[in-house]
Amino acid sequence: MAAKRWLSISAVALGVLALAGCSLGAGPADDGIPHDAASGGQTLTEMRSSLDAIPGVVVTEVVGGDKPNVKGNTGYAVSLEIEPGYAIADGAALVDFVVASVWSVREGYMPNARIDIRVRTAPDAAFDVASAAAEAGWVADAAPRPSTYSAASIDVGDAKDQGAKNLERLGSWPGDVPAAPTDITVKE
Repeated sequence: MAAKRWLSISAVALGVLALAGCSLGAGPADDGIPHDAASGGQTLTEMRSSLDAIPGVVVTEVVGGDKPNVKGNTGYAVSLEIEPGYAIADGAALVDFVVASVWSVREGYMPNARIDIRVRTAPDAAFDVASAAAEAGWVADAAPRPSTYSAASIDVGDAKDQGAKNLERLGSWPGDVPAAPTDITVKE
């Protein structure tokens, strides 16, 4: 009787250990995804500072570099707010700079799914970041929809179509730190 109880307890313990191993990330979810590069690129703090240095742009949130989700995906979301009195003069340059900046972050995991860009503007300075991303060649055509809030998703995970073009354009990870363009915004 004691032997059966010991066997039952052992089986339960092994099951719990197996489940714990899966939930602790000990699985294929993060295998093969580059992370924490030893050199090159820039830190997340440096990237955020370079975006904040654009006149009239405030970085409200940067999320990314985290361990892969259950599907093995990683990505970034960058939320920007354009201060009242400023407008975006070159949306394509803004998108290029954000995407290249995110790709150059060497800390954490390389984005392997997408880079989301969200932009909020004052009511009198409506902007459409999805159209700007299309103009810059990062996404397929987007119908212009200027608004006080817009978003674009840049595919960096699909090995075919637009994602493949974007990955080829970005090159190896972490990418070079881009120089901040000086004419992205204009004071109204």
